[in-house]
Formats: sequence, C-alpha cells, structure tokens
Amino acid sequence: MVKSSYSEEIISKKVVFFTGKGGVGKSAIASATALLAQRHGKQTFLVSWNPFDQQARPLPYQSLGIPHLLLNGMDCFREYALQILKFEKVVDLVFENKVVNTFISAAPGITEAVIAGKIWDLSDKHPDAVVLVDLPASGHALSFFSSPLGLRKLFRMGLVHREIERICEMMLSPSTLIQLLSIPEELSISETLELKKKLVSLGNFHFSPIFLNQCLPDFPGKAPTPEVAKKALSEKPRELFEYYTTLIEQESDALGVLEKAGLGLRKLPRLSCPEWITTVEAISELLEHS
Repeated sequence: MVKSSYSEEIISKKVVFFTGKGGVGKSAIASATALLAQRHGKQTFLVSWNPFDQQARPLPYQSLGIPHLLLNGMDCFREYALQILKFEKVVDLVFENKVVNTFISAAPGITEAVIAGKIWDLSDKHPDAVVLVDLPASGHALSFFSSPLGLRKLFRMGLVHREIERICEMMLSPSTLIQLLSIPEELSISETLELKKKLVSLGNFHFSPIFLNQCLPDFPGKAPTPEVAKKALSEKPRELFEYYTTLIEQESDALGVLEKAGLGLRKLPRLSCPEWITTVEAISELLEHS
C-alpha cells in the first residue's frame, strides 16, 4: 500500500481537527495546511474556537488570504436558535433572559455541541470544501469530541437527537480527520498519547500521523564527541553544543516513545523566522513534501 502525501490526505477530507498540548504550534500548522490546500485548488475554511479568550493573540489570517472564522459559543447558539424559531425578536427575548444565558454557559457539553454543529453546518453548505478546525488544547479538545457522543445517549428521539446525530456522524466519518500535534518533550508526548488513547476509547475516529513539531536540524558535518568538544571548544560554543546534544537526546527519546506506541509520525523542523506569517509560509512549503 502506497502511503499518501499530506497534501493528498488533506484535500481528500471534508473536516480536519487540529489539537495537542498548548504551545505545540497548532494555529501555525493549521494555517499552513490551509495555504497548502488552497495551493492545490481546494476551497478552504479555517475555523478557530477558543473557549477561554476570544480576543487572545489575534493572528493575521487575512494577510495570508485564508478565510477565517472565530467561533463563539453564545453567538453560535443564537444563530442556531434563529434557524429554529425563525423570528429574531423572539430569539432576542430568549437570549436577554439571564437564566437562559447562565444555563447555556454552564450546562455541560452544550457549548461544545453547538460549536460542533456550526462546523457541521459549514461543511454541509460547502460540500466540496475542506474545513480546518483549530481546536483548543488537549483537555478542552477531548470535551469537544466527547460531549456530542454523550448527548446522543441522552436524546434518543426528536429534534435534538437529529441534530446531535448529524454532528456525531460528521466526527466519526472517514472524511473527517483528527490531526494530533506534539513537540519532542516528555510532557507533550505523554499528553498527546493520553489524548489519543481516550479518543480511541470514545469512538472510531480517524487519525492522521502525529506531527512532531520543532525538531532540531542535524548537526552540520560530523558532530564532535563530548570529550573532543570539551577540549577543542571555548566556553560559550561548548555550552551551546552541550545544550544541543541534550535536546537531541530528548528528541531521540520522544521518537522512541512514539515509535514504540506504533503511531505514524511526521517531523517538522524548528524554524527561525522573523514573523508569524513567514513561519506559516515556510511550514506550508515543508508540508508540500510531507
């Protein structure tokens, strides 16, 4: 069986979810994937959901030419209610009620299901597009996937059942992909493996090989042994070399853990770019050959 390239994999899907521990480069890689898909002629939407702070770190998606939607649970719930109730004044009255607002904000799984419903709706309205979803970090991502599956067990019939069923079908469809990301650090690797294990226990999700981001470049030429470096290098270069070898050992251990777990893997190098946009563009070029 011939392994497909990352670009072939992405443009064959309808929805791709990106998640992992905070700080692993989810937004950058999701954005780079959007550029990659657009370059291959695929209509692309990039969706972000941050349940903690909707204004956190505004990123220049427009400068990259990426159609971007920043989702908010309450706004999505209101939009859905308007589709059902039809009359905007009635919806306004409902959402002006403090009890209703408190219930929507506090009820377990409601926000996640509504966000997932918005993603389903976007994909359904654009059947030839790929929707790339930049999810929050692992814990909230797990809640995002588990909530609709849990609500499906509670509502066995009626309108809510039909809506939840559509969301669950989207999540578990072969045309939907979960892209896990990590960096070569023990905590990040452990959290990624734990998330994968929990998701597998929830349902038959479909996964892309894990991205191991921020990997170090190979040493230029033949690396000196620690003994030679200690004798031949002055203090500062020696400290840098020792730090480099420590990180390389850490990366090697991380790769060993992932290989032992039997998971597919794609490596991305650590980049040194002056701006976020140039980083995304550089990653997109690397993804072209993944």
